[in-house]
Amino acid sequence: MYKMTRRHVITTLSTSAVLLCPAILNAQTNVDEDWADIPDDTPIGQDRLIEVGSGPADVDVSELQPGEVAVIARPTDDEAYSATGMTQYIAVHRRTADQIAFGAANDRDGTVQNPEYFVVNLVCSHRGKAIGITGNPEAPFACTDRGDRHSSIYDASGFGVSGASEDEYLSIPTYTIAADGGQVVVSLT
Repeated sequence: MYKMTRRHVITTLSTSAVLLCPAILNAQTNVDEDWADIPDDTPIGQDRLIEVGSGPADVDVSELQPGEVAVIARPTDDEAYSATGMTQYIAVHRRTADQIAFGAANDRDGTVQNPEYFVVNLVCSHRGKAIGITGNPEAPFACTDRGDRHSSIYDASGFGVSGASEDEYLSIPTYTIAADGGQVVVSLT
């Protein structure tokens, strides 16, 4: 089993609220300015990735605090990940209380096994570019391709709120999550 440590934590999301208006989102997160010249084949915002081998993997994410996101990277032969170098990046987002409440009203049926943890593929629904972590609790995910016809931003349920993927969802990997006695393990198939 892979165990996440504090050094695997990508970012702590602030708890400030913001309206879901694209101009405000971009101003709040500085995505367009800060991400102007970044690669679009890997997520941005991480201190370190948790790298696992291809195939099934168990990852202990017990160390995540509310608002934090860990990214798991594993090689794949699925062509859906050709824009990310044939690497599947998976975010495990431990939600804040506000995000849990938002998810209760907005999560797609059958996609979230534990409302405290949102598990999602970090691949844009528009052209398959990598998704990065914005630092905005209202819209924590954004496409790393910031071009005029791209620039997707997603809310805490993985729903596109602006850009080319507006009104589309991020994909969900095949996984199970088990929380037992303080240990939280995400099992990827």
